[in-house]
This record gives sequence, structure tokens and C-alpha cells, in this order.
Amino acid sequence: MEKPKEPIQGYLRKKEVILPLNEEVKELREKGFGDLKNEELLLKPYEAFYLVEKGKIKVYEFNSKQPLGLGELVKKLSADKKEELIKYLVYRDLREKGYIVRESKKMDFEVYGKGPLRRLVSIIHEGRETTIGKLISLLNFAEEERKELILAVIDRRTDIVFYTLSFLNFKGKG
Repeated sequence: MEKPKEPIQGYLRKKEVILPLNEEVKELREKGFGDLKNEELLLKPYEAFYLVEKGKIKVYEFNSKQPLGLGELVKKLSADKKEELIKYLVYRDLREKGYIVRESKKMDFEVYGKGPLRRLVSIIHEGRETTIGKLISLLNFAEEERKELILAVIDRRTDIVFYTLSFLNFKGKG
């Protein structure tokens, strides 16, 4: 029986989770995690939360070398940004469904996998106002990029429902 892998050791420096580059870290990068910079893999908060929750990495305080549990890491990286936690919930849901999820310039995420189609995901909070103008702007951007637009609607109980949004093209007689 194969022994389970030890978690990769990373550290929290300022507001970033950093993994020193090695073969295991390169494998994480190939699976769509983080951004390479100066022989290190920098993780977004939601990526770090996911990898800690899955037992793939263990994060230590940079100065004190104290290990941080998921709860402590969430507090340190999203204390002033509730959006980070919401983003994590959507990220985790997409990863659990087998997608590779990357940050997008104009949307919350760009999603790859399960066929050739690429998707852009925008998070919408139930009960918060959004405008038709904003939705049309998102849709125009997705069409320019030749990608499908997915709205991740998250409710007060943090349940997530995904909707595909597209333009209606009427080709009637008239």
C-alpha cells in the first residue's frame, strides 16, 4: 500500500501564500494552481484555502514558523475581504467538478476542462442588485473572447447555482 504524500510546505508572507519551487510544486502548477515568480509559486487566497482543505499543502507563518490551520488562514487572508471567502466557495465547487480554474482579468474566473469550450464565470450574490447593463457588458466581453458566460449565483446559505447566459437572437419573418 502506498503511503500518503506529506503535504507540501508553504508559508504566509505578508498576504501571500508562497510555495518554494520543487517537483511537487511544479506538478501543482501544471494542474492550474498559482503563478510562478522568482522560483516560487504564489497562490491566490482561494487556491491556498482549497489546497489546505484537501491536505495538499501546509502553511506556516513566515516569521514564527507556526503552522496555520484552515480557519486561521482564512481569517488572515480574508478578514477585511468577505468576497475572498465567497470566491473560495465558488472556486472549490468548480474544482470539485473537475475543472481547472484560473483568475480572469474582467470576470471572477476562467474555467477550462471537460471539452474544448472555455468558460468565464462571474459571481452574482442573491439579493444584491445587479443591472441588465452589467450583465450585457459581461456577455459582450465573453462573446469577444469567444467564451461561454456562466453566472455563479450564490444565496444567503452559500448554496451555488450556475446559469449559462447568452444573447437571444431572433430570426423571424417580419
